[in-house]
Amino acid sequence: MTAAHGTLHVLDQPEATAGEPRPGVSRRRGTAERAAGLIACASMVFQPILQPTGPANSSPVDLLTLGTVLMGLLWVATSGRRLGAPYAIGMGVLVVTGAVAGLAGPLPGTSLLTLSKDILLIIWCFVLYNIARRPRMLRLLTASFAYSAVVWATVLAFGVAAHIRAIEGNSAQWDNRVVFTLGNPNYAAAYWVTALFMVFATKCPRSPWARWYAYAVLLWALMLSWSNGGLLQLLVGLAFIALVTVYRKYGVAASLALLLTIAVTVCGALQVVSVGKAQEWARQSEQSFVANTLGRSEKGATQRQTLVDESLRLYSDHGVLGSGPGTTRGVLQEEQAAYANEAHNDYLAALVERSPMGVVGIVILLLSAGWRASVVLRAPPGEGFAAQVPRPLGVVAALLAMGLAGTYREVLHYRFAWILLALVAVLASMPDPDHPDAVRTAAKAHRGRSGGRP
Repeated sequence: MTAAHGTLHVLDQPEATAGEPRPGVSRRRGTAERAAGLIACASMVFQPILQPTGPANSSPVDLLTLGTVLMGLLWVATSGRRLGAPYAIGMGVLVVTGAVAGLAGPLPGTSLLTLSKDILLIIWCFVLYNIARRPRMLRLLTASFAYSAVVWATVLAFGVAAHIRAIEGNSAQWDNRVVFTLGNPNYAAAYWVTALFMVFATKCPRSPWARWYAYAVLLWALMLSWSNGGLLQLLVGLAFIALVTVYRKYGVAASLALLLTIAVTVCGALQVVSVGKAQEWARQSEQSFVANTLGRSEKGATQRQTLVDESLRLYSDHGVLGSGPGTTRGVLQEEQAAYANEAHNDYLAALVERSPMGVVGIVILLLSAGWRASVVLRAPPGEGFAAQVPRPLGVVAALLAMGLAGTYREVLHYRFAWILLALVAVLASMPDPDHPDAVRTAAKAHRGRSGGRP
């Protein structure tokens, strides 16, 4: 009997035959797999712990990211299993174009440091994908993310109520917006949005009342970030869930009617309400949330447009190879530009820093993620890996929200964006033949063919 089925009876075990692993080797493989899974779950729990920062802008959670990679590679080296690398083509194009642009660019040190972080996140995504395909691990990873996010949001709500600045994380740099330990209000907003959809996907907590509390406290944490982008991500994700749900229940006509209703409502509101007047009213509002979201939207739009113009000029100055990953801020600062910051979004960053081929890499990555998301949405509920995630639609909605955020932020630097990519890839894949989810699916299919007879 193996360790996976109960107590080891060493004296009763036959000698290993040729090609079979010795008992000691199997135990080491199992230990490495469990350790990799445990560290991966811990990395889910500590996703928002980005402060205090360390060398090269590293964060405490990066220790767990690195630990997951190292233990995962040890497990891979000893498992002998067939492993997968989703999104490899798009990620490979991004790495190669980044390396070429960095070596030829004005700040090779900055470029190679940024590229090393990108490679770490890519390998982490591959490791998470393979760990999550093991029995029960997908459920453990997603539940760890959901439960821990609710706990962190509760801690933040307590810190705000008690005016504990170390928990609030606000500073003059961000106009006193509450960012917890996430370091940036837009990053914080994206994390809380992802957490909201993860709670929906996993149905964690299990009690409906506890789950409504989770939604409320996570929404409050999102509101405290004063992020217009975060609210837009949430609304688009919710609209997507509504459209898919209506389509599944009532068909194409009903979903198209809902889409048309949403479009007409939004366009009508924009026609009736003057955006400029609404922004002016918001700036004069005594409500801090209104003043710091809608009230500052005009300023944010102006800054983004300035950054787009400066980035495009930067691309024209540095030629077709690009300036190198992570160099936009540094080069603009050297040139004393009017608004020196990171590239406006993932797509512009790929063009300016990695050349047009970098844009090709981004497009390949998006198409690959979109295709896998469509597989998840078409899959029968409760079968395969979906047996571990009650509502896979929530994971797809979170990934869609991050894709939207990529149009105005560099989301590929967000660690949890790579988590979502890995989770969608797992949900879109078929379990191994010996996986419990595959066995249950095969048994269900057999009962269906036999009319329920054993």
